[in-house]
Amino acid sequence: MTRRDIVLLVTMCGFAAACASHERDPLDPDAILRELDFVARGALSAEGDLGTGHAGAPGERVLAAFAVARNPLLATERARLGMERAMLVEAGLLPDVQLSWGASEVLASRALEGSSSAVDAWAGFGFMVNLMRPGERGASRAVAEARVEEARHAVVAAEWGLTREVYTACAERRAAELLLARTRELAEFSEETAAFFERARDAGAATAIEANLARGQVQKIRIDLLTAEVRAGQARRQLNTLLGLSPGTELTLGPPEQPDAEALETPLDVMEREALHARPDLAVLLARYEAAEQGVRLAVARQYPALSIGTGFQLSIPMFSGFGRPGIRTAIARRDVVRREFVGAVASMRREIADASALWEASRRRVSLIADELLPNAERNLVLSQEALVAGEATLLETLALQRALVEARTLAVEADLDRARHAWELLSACGKLLAPVDAVDQDGPETSP
Repeated sequence: MTRRDIVLLVTMCGFAAACASHERDPLDPDAILRELDFVARGALSAEGDLGTGHAGAPGERVLAAFAVARNPLLATERARLGMERAMLVEAGLLPDVQLSWGASEVLASRALEGSSSAVDAWAGFGFMVNLMRPGERGASRAVAEARVEEARHAVVAAEWGLTREVYTACAERRAAELLLARTRELAEFSEETAAFFERARDAGAATAIEANLARGQVQKIRIDLLTAEVRAGQARRQLNTLLGLSPGTELTLGPPEQPDAEALETPLDVMEREALHARPDLAVLLARYEAAEQGVRLAVARQYPALSIGTGFQLSIPMFSGFGRPGIRTAIARRDVVRREFVGAVASMRREIADASALWEASRRRVSLIADELLPNAERNLVLSQEALVAGEATLLETLALQRALVEARTLAVEADLDRARHAWELLSACGKLLAPVDAVDQDGPETSP
């Protein structure tokens, strides 16, 4: 083997080593379902709580951090961020060297002279390098960097939205479970009341109409109980899905966390200014606008002729493409669209904060009215009816109806208090103050076991 053969072999081996081979990565739906079930089982301790290392049942903050680490939809946003980072590397690459060989010299010599020489063969070899236009590489990389920043803010925005959903889902689950418990108590009370009137009717102490009315109340409460059970089941499944757990997972909630009262009392104009710089969804649009701005810069750089040099010289003049003017106009139009999207998002943010503030204020007044007027009035009515029953001035059915009204008022008070908490979390989220608590749980999530 000659020296030239060895050099050629080494060169070919180098080209082969630089090439990557394709490896299939099939998607198995059954395996994905088994993996989700495995994560759901491994994430729970023997007591049915999340294995987060925190004492007692987890609250909203721990659950939100757990969801940030485990939610499958959030993993999709992180995968997009990885894709944009890979494209950033692509954007910084220089053009490849082009090697070519033409047989025109060999064919011409054979046709005209009847033979060809090594000179003719070597004359057919050529290489060419496409030179980037002034500022093109920097603009291309700037576009890719802005898109990476947009993807990074999109991950933060997804975490922000997921945190809000976890907090409100916890409030909804507590409200649904308390409502279910109250409805069960009311159902038991109605059953006892109906049985009492049945015995009283048999003894002649109550009329058939009173017994039928009591039985009708039982049927109505049974329907309310079914509705409450459906609502509680939906609330549990919704929270489990946000946490990346199986919908049927049994999870114990800790005591509710209280929102920051001082932040809720902030004036609306201050909330708007703070949200303008704190909300991740607006940061996504700002990064998108920067990418569009760099896109205009790239389009301007590409308006100049393209030059290639090597064994020859080639100049590509963009005569028929209008010297890049259509591309520049398109890039400017794209930038204007993003600008208008940002203006619209700011307007929507202001409305969202105003609506959330109004709902929270209304729910706070509702809690105050129930606690200061409705509950005391229902309790006083029951006391008066019991006194009237002893004096023979009221019927037992009226007294039982007032007892039921007191139970309903207490149920309304509990639900109104939790409704106030839900609106408070929504207001804090709208202001950009309820972000993902990444320090509560490790980003990889709690330890799992089979």
